[in-house]
Amino acid sequence: MKEYWVLLGAFGSGKSELALNMAIRAAKHGPCTLVDLDVINPYFRTSERGDVLTPAGVELIMPPFALDKIEILSLSARVYSAFTPGEGSFFFDIGGDHVGSVALGQYKPQFERVPKENLHVLFILNPMRPTAADLESAYATLEKIQFVSRLRVTGIVNNGNLAGETDYTHLLEGYELAKALSERTGIPVWGTCGLQSVLDDFDAYAKAHGLDEAYIGVRQPVDVYMHRSWDKFLKEGL
Repeated sequence: MKEYWVLLGAFGSGKSELALNMAIRAAKHGPCTLVDLDVINPYFRTSERGDVLTPAGVELIMPPFALDKIEILSLSARVYSAFTPGEGSFFFDIGGDHVGSVALGQYKPQFERVPKENLHVLFILNPMRPTAADLESAYATLEKIQFVSRLRVTGIVNNGNLAGETDYTHLLEGYELAKALSERTGIPVWGTCGLQSVLDDFDAYAKAHGLDEAYIGVRQPVDVYMHRSWDKFLKEGL
């Protein structure tokens, strides 16, 4: 039976980074496909990391002409192959905010045939981004995304970060916001993600101050594949 993971969230929330990490990890245990449905931001998409995905055994489905210096607002017909009978894990990386999530709505009939226990729709929450910086903003973004994607979110992910400046306090801010959003919507907190060193510091703080495990969930360490920095650009290029 196929397992489906759909990653939604605001612009810059960290969906692509988490999708890459989860797919690479899943490929160690069986067939895995990453579906790039981002037709909003061609500058920052998982498709460009084929050099990492292919050696890891992850199949990549991306928009037509992606990475060919030609951009058209269309999706590959290969996406439908993700819903044919078979096995494996499928990760859907969706464009930011409700604008990017519109691309997902056309697959509602296919997702409706997926058993509920095999469909995980995650809302990636980063309080460092304007459209999710507080409870009202995060709630409004979540509601808009659910409406246009035609899917109901099953889990919230705390991905509080500020790129290279990130420390455990950003995850702590994410914890408080994820907790408040969970209490308001009834959607459970699925997990908390970040660099392993940041997760370790956050865990130490959580234990020392008695943070509620129900609002922390699964720890998801991530390696940085998508980050844009001047130092990295000078060393490696885009």
